[in-house]
Amino acid sequence: MGEVIRKDAPADDIIGDVRATLQSASAKGGPLRELAEQRLVPVLTLFDGVEAQRNAARSEAEPLLAKVEAESARADDALGKVADDVWNAVGRPSADPALSILFPGGVAYFADNEDGDLTGQPDRLEVLAQLLGSGIHPKLSLDKAQAAAAEVKSAAAAVRSTVEATRLPLERLSVLDRIRASVAKSAHIELVHLKRLYRAAGFSEAEIHAVIPDRGRARRRL
Repeated sequence: MGEVIRKDAPADDIIGDVRATLQSASAKGGPLRELAEQRLVPVLTLFDGVEAQRNAARSEAEPLLAKVEAESARADDALGKVADDVWNAVGRPSADPALSILFPGGVAYFADNEDGDLTGQPDRLEVLAQLLGSGIHPKLSLDKAQAAAAEVKSAAAAVRSTVEATRLPLERLSVLDRIRASVAKSAHIELVHLKRLYRAAGFSEAEIHAVIPDRGRARRRL
Protein backbone atom coordinates (compact mmCIF):
# COMPACT_ATOMS: atom_id res chain seq x y z
CA MET A 1 0.00 0.00 0.00
CA GLY A 2 1.32 3.42 -0.92
CA GLU A 3 1.92 6.20 1.60
CA VAL A 4 1.94 9.97 1.45
CA ILE A 5 5.01 11.85 2.63
CA ARG A 6 5.53 11.72 6.39
CA LYS A 7 4.26 14.65 8.45
CA ASP A 8 7.70 15.44 9.92
CA ALA A 9 9.35 15.71 6.51
CA PRO A 10 11.02 19.03 5.62
CA ALA A 11 8.58 21.74 4.57
CA ASP A 12 10.12 21.97 1.10
CA ASP A 13 9.58 18.23 0.54
CA ILE A 14 5.96 18.36 1.70
CA ILE A 15 5.16 21.34 -0.49
CA GLY A 16 7.00 19.68 -3.37
CA ASP A 17 4.70 16.66 -3.11
CA VAL A 18 1.64 18.89 -2.88
CA ARG A 19 2.66 20.72 -6.06
CA ALA A 20 3.45 17.45 -7.83
CA THR A 21 0.05 16.05 -6.80
CA LEU A 22 -1.79 19.08 -8.10
CA GLN A 23 0.12 18.97 -11.36
CA SER A 24 -0.57 15.26 -11.91
CA ALA A 25 -4.22 15.61 -10.96
CA SER A 26 -4.65 18.57 -13.30
CA ALA A 27 -3.19 16.54 -16.15
CA LYS A 28 -5.58 13.64 -15.52
CA GLY A 29 -8.65 15.88 -15.14
CA GLY A 30 -12.07 14.83 -13.92
CA PRO A 31 -12.70 14.08 -10.24
CA LEU A 32 -8.97 13.66 -9.62
CA ARG A 33 -8.42 17.25 -10.64
CA GLU A 34 -11.54 18.63 -8.96
CA LEU A 35 -10.78 17.06 -5.58
CA ALA A 36 -7.10 18.05 -5.73
CA GLU A 37 -7.91 21.65 -6.52
CA GLN A 38 -10.51 21.72 -3.75
CA ARG A 39 -8.08 20.48 -1.10
CA LEU A 40 -4.69 21.76 -2.25
CA VAL A 41 -5.09 25.09 -4.03
CA PRO A 42 -6.08 27.08 -0.90
CA VAL A 43 -3.15 25.81 1.19
CA LEU A 44 -0.69 26.30 -1.67
CA THR A 45 -1.92 29.84 -2.15
CA LEU A 46 -1.42 30.48 1.54
CA PHE A 47 2.05 28.94 1.48
CA ASP A 48 3.10 30.97 -1.55
CA GLY A 49 1.98 34.16 0.17
CA VAL A 50 4.02 33.35 3.27
CA GLU A 51 6.98 32.35 1.11
CA ALA A 52 6.91 35.68 -0.69
CA GLN A 53 6.98 37.53 2.64
CA ARG A 54 9.77 35.27 3.90
CA ASN A 55 11.88 35.87 0.81
CA ALA A 56 11.39 39.61 1.22
CA ALA A 57 12.39 39.40 4.87
CA ARG A 58 15.51 37.43 3.98
CA SER A 59 16.43 39.96 1.29
CA GLU A 60 16.16 42.69 3.91
CA ALA A 61 18.09 40.81 6.60
CA GLU A 62 21.02 39.44 4.59
CA PRO A 63 22.74 42.75 3.76
CA LEU A 64 22.22 43.92 7.34
CA LEU A 65 23.88 40.75 8.64
CA ALA A 66 26.76 41.36 6.26
CA LYS A 67 27.17 44.83 7.78
CA VAL A 68 27.22 43.33 11.28
CA GLU A 69 29.95 40.89 10.29
CA ALA A 70 31.99 43.64 8.64
CA GLU A 71 31.65 45.95 11.65
CA SER A 72 32.48 43.08 13.99
CA ALA A 73 35.63 42.38 11.98
CA ARG A 74 36.65 46.03 12.33
CA ALA A 75 35.97 45.82 16.07
CA ASP A 76 38.14 42.72 16.28
CA ASP A 77 40.98 44.61 14.58
CA ALA A 78 40.58 47.52 16.99
CA LEU A 79 40.49 45.10 19.91
CA GLY A 80 43.71 43.43 18.78
CA LYS A 81 45.41 46.83 18.49
CA VAL A 82 44.25 47.88 21.96
CA ALA A 83 45.45 44.61 23.47
CA ASP A 84 48.89 45.05 21.86
CA ASP A 85 49.09 48.67 22.97
CA VAL A 86 48.22 47.78 26.55
CA TRP A 87 50.67 44.88 26.58
CA ASN A 88 53.44 47.16 25.31
CA ALA A 89 52.52 49.88 27.79
CA VAL A 90 52.85 47.56 30.80
CA GLY A 91 56.21 46.22 29.72
CA ARG A 92 55.36 43.21 27.52
CA PRO A 93 55.10 40.79 30.44
CA SER A 94 55.12 37.02 29.85
CA ALA A 95 52.72 36.65 32.77
CA ASP A 96 50.64 39.38 34.38
CA PRO A 97 47.67 38.72 36.72
CA ALA A 98 46.30 42.23 36.25
CA LEU A 99 46.45 41.88 32.46
CA SER A 100 44.61 38.57 32.65
CA ILE A 101 41.80 40.41 34.42
CA LEU A 102 41.44 42.72 31.45
CA PHE A 103 41.79 39.99 28.84
CA PRO A 104 40.92 36.66 30.46
CA GLY A 105 42.25 34.02 28.11
CA GLY A 106 43.21 36.68 25.57
CA VAL A 107 41.01 38.82 23.33
CA ALA A 108 39.04 35.93 21.81
CA TYR A 109 36.17 36.19 24.30
CA PHE A 110 35.53 39.79 23.34
CA ALA A 111 35.95 39.14 19.62
CA ASP A 112 34.19 35.84 19.02
CA ASN A 113 31.17 33.89 20.15
CA GLU A 114 31.03 30.10 20.18
CA ASP A 115 27.69 29.87 18.37
CA GLY A 116 28.46 32.65 15.91
CA ASP A 117 25.96 35.06 17.49
CA LEU A 118 27.45 38.56 17.37
CA THR A 119 24.60 40.30 19.18
CA GLY A 120 26.38 40.07 22.55
CA GLN A 121 29.69 41.51 21.34
CA PRO A 122 28.78 45.18 21.94
CA ASP A 123 27.98 44.44 25.58
CA ARG A 124 31.21 42.49 26.06
CA LEU A 125 33.18 45.36 24.56
CA GLU A 126 31.40 47.86 26.81
CA VAL A 127 32.43 45.85 29.87
CA LEU A 128 36.02 45.77 28.64
CA ALA A 129 35.96 49.53 28.08
CA GLN A 130 34.75 50.04 31.66
CA LEU A 131 37.52 47.78 33.01
CA LEU A 132 40.16 49.59 30.99
CA GLY A 133 38.95 53.02 32.05
CA SER A 134 38.79 52.06 35.71
CA GLY A 135 42.59 51.99 36.00
CA ILE A 136 42.55 48.40 37.17
CA HIS A 137 46.07 47.73 35.90
CA PRO A 138 48.67 49.37 38.21
CA LYS A 139 51.27 49.74 35.43
CA LEU A 140 48.91 51.28 32.90
CA SER A 141 48.83 55.05 33.10
CA LEU A 142 45.42 56.65 33.38
CA ASP A 143 45.69 58.53 30.10
CA LYS A 144 46.63 55.38 28.18
CA ALA A 145 43.94 53.40 29.96
CA GLN A 146 41.30 55.98 29.05
CA ALA A 147 42.52 56.17 25.45
CA ALA A 148 42.29 52.38 25.16
CA ALA A 149 38.83 52.44 26.74
CA ALA A 150 37.68 55.09 24.27
CA GLU A 151 38.81 52.97 21.30
CA VAL A 152 36.97 49.92 22.61
CA LYS A 153 33.87 51.95 23.44
CA SER A 154 33.82 53.39 19.91
CA ALA A 155 34.08 49.90 18.42
CA ALA A 156 31.26 48.72 20.70
CA ALA A 157 29.01 51.56 19.58
CA ALA A 158 29.63 50.83 15.90
CA VAL A 159 28.83 47.12 16.30
CA ARG A 160 25.78 47.88 18.44
CA SER A 161 24.37 50.18 15.78
CA THR A 162 24.50 47.48 13.11
CA VAL A 163 23.22 44.79 15.48
CA GLU A 164 20.21 46.90 16.46
CA ALA A 165 19.36 47.42 12.79
CA THR A 166 19.05 43.64 12.34
CA ARG A 167 16.80 42.87 15.31
CA LEU A 168 13.39 43.49 13.73
CA PRO A 169 14.24 41.98 10.31
CA LEU A 170 15.65 38.85 11.96
CA GLU A 171 12.65 38.53 14.26
CA ARG A 172 10.35 38.92 11.26
CA LEU A 173 12.26 36.20 9.43
CA SER A 174 12.11 33.92 12.47
CA VAL A 175 8.34 34.34 12.77
CA LEU A 176 7.82 33.71 9.06
CA ASP A 177 9.96 30.57 9.28
CA ARG A 178 7.63 29.25 11.97
CA ILE A 179 4.54 30.20 9.98
CA ARG A 180 5.98 28.53 6.88
CA ALA A 181 6.56 25.29 8.81
CA SER A 182 3.02 25.46 10.21
CA VAL A 183 1.49 25.94 6.76
CA ALA A 184 3.53 23.00 5.46
CA LYS A 185 2.04 20.83 8.21
CA SER A 186 -1.43 21.97 7.12
CA ALA A 187 -0.51 21.08 3.55
CA HIS A 188 0.41 17.58 4.71
CA ILE A 189 -2.98 17.22 6.39
CA GLU A 190 -4.68 18.30 3.16
CA LEU A 191 -2.70 15.70 1.23
CA VAL A 192 -3.85 13.00 3.66
CA HIS A 193 -7.46 14.20 3.35
CA LEU A 194 -7.17 14.17 -0.42
CA LYS A 195 -6.12 10.55 -0.39
CA ARG A 196 -9.16 9.71 1.75
CA LEU A 197 -11.42 11.55 -0.68
CA TYR A 198 -9.92 9.64 -3.58
CA ARG A 199 -10.58 6.37 -1.80
CA ALA A 200 -14.15 7.41 -1.04
CA ALA A 201 -14.58 8.26 -4.72
CA GLY A 202 -13.62 4.69 -5.63
CA PHE A 203 -10.10 5.18 -6.93
CA SER A 204 -7.68 2.31 -6.43
CA GLU A 205 -4.44 2.60 -4.51
CA ALA A 206 -2.51 2.50 -7.77
CA GLU A 207 -4.67 5.23 -9.29
CA ILE A 208 -4.27 7.39 -6.21
CA HIS A 209 -0.50 7.10 -6.14
CA ALA A 210 -0.27 7.77 -9.82
CA VAL A 211 -1.28 11.25 -8.66
CA ILE A 212 0.04 11.53 -5.09
CA PRO A 213 3.76 10.65 -4.83
CA ASP A 214 4.23 7.33 -3.03
CA ARG A 215 6.61 7.79 -0.11
CA GLY A 216 6.22 4.29 1.33
CA ARG A 217 9.39 2.59 2.46
CA ALA A 218 10.91 0.25 -0.09
CA ARG A 219 10.56 -3.33 1.04
CA ARG A 220 13.73 -5.28 1.61
CA ARG A 221 14.23 -8.07 -0.89
CA LEU A 222 14.80 -11.50 0.57
